[in-house]
Amino acid sequence: MLRSRRFWVGLAVSAVFIALLFVRTRPGTVASALAGANYWWLAPAVAVYFVSVWVRAYRYRFILRGVREVPGSALFPILIVGYMANNLLPARAGELVRAYVLGERHQVAKMAALGTVAVERLFDGLTLLGFLALTVLWLGGDSALKDLALIAVAIFAAALAVFVGALAAPDTTEQLVARASRLLPGRFQRRAYDLAGSFVEGLRSLRRPDAFAWVVATSLVAWLLEAVVYFLVGRGFGLDVNFGYFMMAVGAGNLAITAPSSQGGIGPFEFFVKQVLLGAAAGEAVAAAYSFAVHAVIIVPATALGLYYLWAMNLSLGALSRRAAPAPVYETVPTDSGT
Repeated sequence: MLRSRRFWVGLAVSAVFIALLFVRTRPGTVASALAGANYWWLAPAVAVYFVSVWVRAYRYRFILRGVREVPGSALFPILIVGYMANNLLPARAGELVRAYVLGERHQVAKMAALGTVAVERLFDGLTLLGFLALTVLWLGGDSALKDLALIAVAIFAAALAVFVGALAAPDTTEQLVARASRLLPGRFQRRAYDLAGSFVEGLRSLRRPDAFAWVVATSLVAWLLEAVVYFLVGRGFGLDVNFGYFMMAVGAGNLAITAPSSQGGIGPFEFFVKQVLLGAAAGEAVAAAYSFAVHAVIIVPATALGLYYLWAMNLSLGALSRRAAPAPVYETVPTDSGT
């Protein structure tokens, strides 16, 4: 891991954002704010967080249905293991880990699993974008939040266009993917083609209106529950602000960690959550302390439970990260005729 360029780039990005976080805030005042918080509020916050993951597990069941029928109760530990790996490994390797564990336990091909994860991430991104855009329009925000919202709009507008096209015409989309993939260097062609094809395949189960409506509804419920987590942690810090600010923090913090950063998105998450709270008239020290606390509530219990599930599955994180790593691929993609 220490030899990985992505690790050092991510660490540098995190260091920059942590430095920005403390530009106008002394560490001693942040420590005092942390010491003065009421941590009894963290227990219900952790409980609500795991309820939100349970909702995501049942959402993922509907996304995965086009590939394999897996009960939501069986997907919950797999999602937790993936979150744990994202928190401990660089470059969001938890997505690869989730795909590997899903394949080992439920015979789902890795590329098919990665395609369904891409579909899930698209719904997450669109929901978070909605949270951020609506709350910034409603409550206002500083230039950093507005820039983040604009960047997110551009990215997810393009993703939404691809999503709608793939959902409406999957066969035509696969043909376009085959043509586009051949523009890439030879060693990337097959992987890009397979991943895009798996994404399209993962969308097939959502062509049914009831399945699509369920995934949209559960996406909203899951992220609203996470906003409740932020609210509960805020109560521990004496933050009595409009609930919309916690929705804005959910959107800003989670969209920010899609950028390259160290494990768990430490740095970008704290910086943008702090910016949201400053907009709610919270003090510099309290806003910074809150950002560290709410991030800890999100990543520490999930990491601990994920390690427990990993132990119960007789797997180790080191071996899992090696097995889940993508192997080199050199084949070219098939032509439009399938030859």
